[in-house]
Amino acid sequence: MKIQTADTLARIILIVQAILIPVLVLGSGLLMQQGLTEGGPAPALTGPMLWGFLVLISLAWIWLCRRAWSGYLSDGGMLRQWPFWVLVAVQLPSFPLGTLMGAGLIFLKIKFHPRRQ
Repeated sequence: MKIQTADTLARIILIVQAILIPVLVLGSGLLMQQGLTEGGPAPALTGPMLWGFLVLISLAWIWLCRRAWSGYLSDGGMLRQWPFWVLVAVQLPSFPLGTLMGAGLIFLKIKFHPRRQ
């Protein structure tokens, strides 16, 4: 595999994560709000606090995905690569899709953009 192909694949994985996670977070907020109107158990956050918190989480995730791309390309130390490794660490426990994407990103990073000594 060429390095350009690996970079494109990593970029696609990061874009999918940047889109998929906020959609799932906001969708879960919508389901929590619908459960509240149907007489389900009351969630800890409701109304504007719930949506403000979920939007904050979504924006933080998008910011992390943007920073992870530069961390992926970096061959420097952890001061430059930390967003990439944080994103991977957060995704790995999300079996099976997050685990596959995280493991794929680790493989691409180690094989095509190793740290220089």
